[in-house]
Amino acid sequence: MVCISVDSLFKKMNDRVLFQDVTFSIQEQEKVALIGTNGSGKSTLLKILAQEETIDGGRILTKNGLKVHLLRQNPVFTQTTVWQEIIQYQKQCPTYQVKSILTKLGFSDFDLPISTLSGGQKKRLALAIVLMEPCDLLLLDEPTNHLDEEMIEWLEKELKQTKSAVCMVTHDRYFLDKLVSGIWEVERHKLGTYKGNYSKYIVLKRERRD
Repeated sequence: MVCISVDSLFKKMNDRVLFQDVTFSIQEQEKVALIGTNGSGKSTLLKILAQEETIDGGRILTKNGLKVHLLRQNPVFTQTTVWQEIIQYQKQCPTYQVKSILTKLGFSDFDLPISTLSGGQKKRLALAIVLMEPCDLLLLDEPTNHLDEEMIEWLEKELKQTKSAVCMVTHDRYFLDKLVSGIWEVERHKLGTYKGNYSKYIVLKRERRD
């Protein structure tokens, strides 16, 4: 079943065309990666899918009641402490599980003031928030940034087990090789799609060029 579909997407940013006549869909439980050069519009496309960015043309259709979680590159928080921030999103997840996620991501003091957190800690807190509750579509912008090897292995396991569809932006090729079944490349305002993980994409890309 289709989770979300995009038809003939057109998007400009500051008079510069980012996407033109882009059509694709994401199936339930599908895991894909967005790749492309810096500035090609990968983060913007994630925000479009999360309905946090408007489009200038085309249409987006979603399944009824679609629930989307977006991990932003630069998360913004509204509460004073780590615990106050995360519990406002806690609806189904048991408290012990919330604490376990925070611990896995390097938090031992849940009452830490957010104002004292480093950039890496803020990104890990945002990651904990999007992973805590189930959703239909998980959009991850550079999820492995600021994670050590043990945390990356834990995240890999979590994403393999999730029933959510996943669309992620990351430069971690090894992470992609283990997780995704499709690579979507943003290039020249279009979206090229390749079946398989990153290693398979390299082979298919070479074949197309040849």
